[in-house]
Amino acid sequence: MADVCSRDLVTIEPGDSVGAAVRLMREKAIRRIPVTEDGRVVGVLTIGDIAVERDSRTALADISAAPPNS
Repeated sequence: MADVCSRDLVTIEPGDSVGAAVRLMREKAIRRIPVTEDGRVVGVLTIGDIAVERDSRTALADISAAPPNS
């Protein structure tokens, strides 16, 4: 199991800025960040979420905003 798990988990708080999340994603080369509040995971912010919010005209935003096909 340790082969597929992150050792140093990077998280953000609900009040953190999108810019801070983007910086962390760049620095750590990650695509998803758990959002934690009081030590509990309350959501996950993805690179697709940011693409949809920041520039809905990109291909990544278009794909991320599409409904699931399953």
